[in-house]
Amino acid sequence: SLPPLRNPEILIGENDLTSLSYLHEPAVLYNLQVRFCDRNDIYTYCGIVLVAINPYESLPIYDNDTIQAYSGQDMATMDPHIFAVAEEAFKRMSR
Repeated sequence: SLPPLRNPEILIGENDLTSLSYLHEPAVLYNLQVRFCDRNDIYTYCGIVLVAINPYESLPIYDNDTIQAYSGQDMATMDPHIFAVAEEAFKRMSR
C-alpha cells in the first residue's frame, strides 16, 4: 500500500540502472524517461546489458567521429552506446 521508494536526485538520469539505490519498475521507467525525454539519450546500461529506446527518427550518433571516439576506450569511461558494447566485445574476443 506504500508507494515505491524514490532514488536520490543525484542518481536520477544515471548511465547505469544498477547504480540506482532502489531498482524497481517505476524507478527504472522514470530513469529511462529522464534520459530519453530530457537528455535525448537513447542508450542506458543495466550492468553489462545495453538498454535502447527507439527514437523513431534518425540521430547523428553513428558517424565516423563517434566510431573513433569509442575506439580503444573502456566501456565504463564513455557514455552508453552500441559502439562501446562493440568495442568491449572486440577487446574480449581479441584477448
